[in-house]
Amino acid sequence: MLEDAPVGSPKWWLRRLDEERTRRAEVYAAYRELVEDIHPLPESTETSQKFARMAGLSTTNLMGLAAEATAERMSVEGIRIGDEPEADKDAWRIWKDSDFDAGSDEAIAAALICERSFVSVSPPKGDGNPRLNYEDPSQVVLAYSPEGERIAALKVFGDEWTGDTFGTLYTPGYVVRMTQRGEGDPFSPSRWLARQMPNGAQAVTKNPLGEVPFFELQNRPLGEIRSELAPLVLPQRLLNQTMFNVQAIAEYGAFRQKWATGIEVPRDPATGEPIAPYAANIASLFVAEGADAKFGDFNATDLKPHLDLAREIAGHMARISRLPATYFLTDVSNVGAETLALIVGGLVAKCQRRVKGYEPGLEGAIRLAFKALGDARSKARIEVKWAEMETRSMAQAADAAVKLTTGDNPVITPQTAQEKWLGMSQTERDRDAAWRLENGAGADLAAIFNPDTNPVA
Repeated sequence: MLEDAPVGSPKWWLRRLDEERTRRAEVYAAYRELVEDIHPLPESTETSQKFARMAGLSTTNLMGLAAEATAERMSVEGIRIGDEPEADKDAWRIWKDSDFDAGSDEAIAAALICERSFVSVSPPKGDGNPRLNYEDPSQVVLAYSPEGERIAALKVFGDEWTGDTFGTLYTPGYVVRMTQRGEGDPFSPSRWLARQMPNGAQAVTKNPLGEVPFFELQNRPLGEIRSELAPLVLPQRLLNQTMFNVQAIAEYGAFRQKWATGIEVPRDPATGEPIAPYAANIASLFVAEGADAKFGDFNATDLKPHLDLAREIAGHMARISRLPATYFLTDVSNVGAETLALIVGGLVAKCQRRVKGYEPGLEGAIRLAFKALGDARSKARIEVKWAEMETRSMAQAADAAVKLTTGDNPVITPQTAQEKWLGMSQTERDRDAAWRLENGAGADLAAIFNPDTNPVA
């Protein structure tokens, strides 16, 4: 029983970590459904098939756009070690060999949506290289000591072919691989059995890395871990309800309600209740005998106030998400280039703040990868280098790069201009430096952009 398990033992960690992982997974699934356009249907007193159809058409999903527009500005382009100005080639080789360009993008997007995500480090195998892996936040939970050290991690995942559920518990000293069997309390340690490993491998082994190989990317909008979508949930529901009302008004406004006077209304002989004398539809013609019969229809409901409300809600979502209004609204006009740059500046500032919660996890993973190789760089200062988050035209960027690196007193180095203004990755800079050296262009960016000395320009 759990009460008999010593604190810190595998059974003790198993229950506590799996309970927390399951609780979080339910929350993360709800956020992911909102991003994937699976929203609760707007409420209505009507239950007809027509209203159900309109409810299904009324979702205007801005939450997915908010997450994607933020994530697309955050991309890692290099890893610096110590005081070296250039990105470290060995660190970048580990990154590229792990296909972690895509993995880091997934980790960043998941952290924005689910409030956190994870990166793991696999020890060197056949090729002698450690590997960085993106880990789904619904599958992993990481425990810390009061001092902030990683002391345990649990990963639970399913086999889509067999339907089995596997769990792996990591501590600094050992790794325990388990399989879930039977029914009952899903968090009971008695449901977990030692996993049958291929080639006779043991289910409990020594941790080859000597520390928990999981690192957490935390999304911290206001200092606390929180999904980027949390403040958008209620406005999104209000927007869906407003668009449902617009759908209903448009549906019934296209065939307005009719009225008739001066006609005889039949009644049910059993109940005496009046019976509608006409089946009102777009293909029917009303006919009545008698000079007193009159027909007409009610005025259409004005859609403009409802559409104005929808635009106001979208604008509110743009403000609280720090996204430019031009992302959410189509009627933004008379906005100059400088004004647009200021509008985008809020999103850029937000992204620059968010990456501070991702850097410890990414840098820690690189550090552990070097440790697994026995490389002394694992003890050096490691810094993630982010791609430029602002958007500029190539003409503006090239002009600024030349002006800042030329003259009697250059303001910045060519390398900084390439990184900051031209958005060049480490691979691109290396290739560019080799080309300049081969063609005698030197390090002067003015020469690179001068068509008289460089035909490629």
